[in-house]
Amino acid sequence: MRIDQGEQAFVHQLDVEVSFLNENNIMKPSAYQALFAQLAERHLSVFGADANVTMEYGLAWALISLSIDIKRPIDHCMKLFAKTWYSGRKGPYFRRELVFCDENDNIMFQGSTFSVLLDLESRSIYRKKALPFPLTPPHEEYCIEAEPRYRGEFSFTPVETRVVYNSFIDNLGHVNNRHYGDFAFDSLTESELLNMVNLRRMDFYFISELRNKDRFTLEKAKAMNRILINGQNITKGDLAFVVDMQF
Repeated sequence: MRIDQGEQAFVHQLDVEVSFLNENNIMKPSAYQALFAQLAERHLSVFGADANVTMEYGLAWALISLSIDIKRPIDHCMKLFAKTWYSGRKGPYFRRELVFCDENDNIMFQGSTFSVLLDLESRSIYRKKALPFPLTPPHEEYCIEAEPRYRGEFSFTPVETRVVYNSFIDNLGHVNNRHYGDFAFDSLTESELLNMVNLRRMDFYFISELRNKDRFTLEKAKAMNRILINGQNITKGDLAFVVDMQF
């Protein structure tokens, strides 16, 4: 397939792996994150904007938020056919849409991400309008209502305190965002785990970096049809992330 056909013309095949499902054949939050990451990185490599390219300029894509609309729960290993496109930039935030379908073109889940470019030397956000590598023109069609910043106000209760281990750290030197989905999943009770089959939306907000050996407390809030899990960084004294699940 030719690159000049546009981003929307590319369909990528991905697999739902055994490790993505729990013992009740419910897909874990981090599995959705893994599929989003695989699709985005594979797709960006086609268009010359993947991690290998950005790092040549001392930059890296850093995910700020991820919003997922679940149309059909996945309960078995299957092939997914997915496409994605760059949908716009506002300030430092780059928005991307992602759609995952079954072999019959039924949408299983879809969503939007907001990312920034991180200067690897200064650890600051790249804010220049001009980019050192090309991006395709944005296609302003959105999958879901979403925004990059967390704005909720809920009363949270501590669940447990943990420490960041070596295995949590990725090549950017911080906890890979996929672990936050696992932290949220680990915070659920048995009845909440069973109810994950009714999950309809998830929003992940990545607010502040967790580094190796940081201590953090997982906290939970419940409101109507929602469960929220956040991570309070005890070492730095700030909020690291929020996961908002809606049923």
